[in-house]
Amino acid sequence: MITITAVLNAIEAHAECAIVPELRLIKKEVEKLRPSLYPDDQEHADALLLKLDRLLSDQVVVADDSVVEQAFQPAVQAA
Repeated sequence: MITITAVLNAIEAHAECAIVPELRLIKKEVEKLRPSLYPDDQEHADALLLKLDRLLSDQVVVADDSVVEQAFQPAVQAA
């Protein structure tokens, strides 16, 4: 039998290489699952939600930096 801990660990491993839309979907699913879990598993889900938030913010920041870099590229080429 697969435990909820194993499921949450698998979700976490998958999230490491997920893109932003997929991370948002994973986060929504974990949030829906959380209330039905035992307290220890809820804590694990909370930690996973924090990690998902960090992964989301890391990817958004990286995307924002590349947009800024692309915006300055034509100005540099013109000079």
